[in-house]
Amino acid sequence: MPLQAIIRQGVSSDAERLSVLAAQVWLHTYATDGISAVIARYVSSELSVDKFLAILAREHSTVLIAEADENILGYAVINVDAPCPSGSSTVELASLYVQEHFIRKGIGSSLLLESRHVALRRVGGSAIWLMVNAENWPAMAFYNRHGFVKTGIAYFELGGEKYENHVLVSADA
Repeated sequence: MPLQAIIRQGVSSDAERLSVLAAQVWLHTYATDGISAVIARYVSSELSVDKFLAILAREHSTVLIAEADENILGYAVINVDAPCPSGSSTVELASLYVQEHFIRKGIGSSLLLESRHVALRRVGGSAIWLMVNAENWPAMAFYNRHGFVKTGIAYFELGGEKYENHVLVSADA
């Protein structure tokens, strides 16, 4: 059953909560063997409050917040002027994270829909692209249900290791 949440644009005062939510979701998804030194360094540096403050301040980025009762349930980061490595879209859905307690309650779908609206307002089209870890089956199924198709492969590097990601583009590209 869908949860009643508002979708709003992020502001700098959200940075601390975004950092914590991002770390929680990222660790739950990818730290399946525990917290290694490499994972700890990545989360501490790449999902920090300062990184979110920088994203929130970027002219070509939009951060969308899903919120209920003043609590952040999920967020999306949309980058305009980010050419797809295997398609024609220039609007990247850089991240879409939903806290586990709120998965399958319409939060991710609402954020994705509003991300398409951002693309429409910013560049005149609703086509967006993203990269998803090739082993993140729930995320791939979610994007497939929303009309995304695989157009290529890219790699995420962490601690000298390469992890395969699928490049997905919305069907309206």
